[in-house]
Amino acid sequence: MKKKKDTNYIAAVEKAIAEKYGKQTVQDFRSDWSSEKEKEYLSQISDVSRTSKTRREKHNKASSCDRTCPVCKTYSFSARDDLYMNRFDCCFQCYSDFVVYNEEDWQSGWRPDKEYIIGILRGRKDGNSTRNS
Repeated sequence: MKKKKDTNYIAAVEKAIAEKYGKQTVQDFRSDWSSEKEKEYLSQISDVSRTSKTRREKHNKASSCDRTCPVCKTYSFSARDDLYMNRFDCCFQCYSDFVVYNEEDWQSGWRPDKEYIIGILRGRKDGNSTRNS
C-alpha cells in the first residue's frame, strides 16, 4: 500500500529551499524554457558531440600507431617505451644505449650507423647491454 504524499510537507520543504538558495532552485526548468534556449541547448550538445568524436579519433589514432622502435625494430607494448617513443622516437633500451649520453646530437638528428646498432643488439641478446637497469 502506497503512502499518500503530504503536499503540505513538500510545500514547506520547497519554501525552505527557496528561502535559503533562491526561488530559481525550486522552479520547474520548463517554466522559462523557450525556443531560443532549445536551439542553444541543441547547439551545445552538437559541440560536445563533435569534441567527443575528435577526442575518440585522436585516441584511436594514437593507440593504433606503430609500436615498433625505428632504431632497433623491436615491437613493444611497454608504457615506458611509449614515453621514450614520444619524446625521443626510440624505445627505452635504445634511449639507454644511444641517446642518454648523446641527447643533444640525437635531438639534432644524429643516429648510429647500422653496424653499431647490430652490435648493440647482439650485446642485448647476450645480456651485455650498455643499459643501466
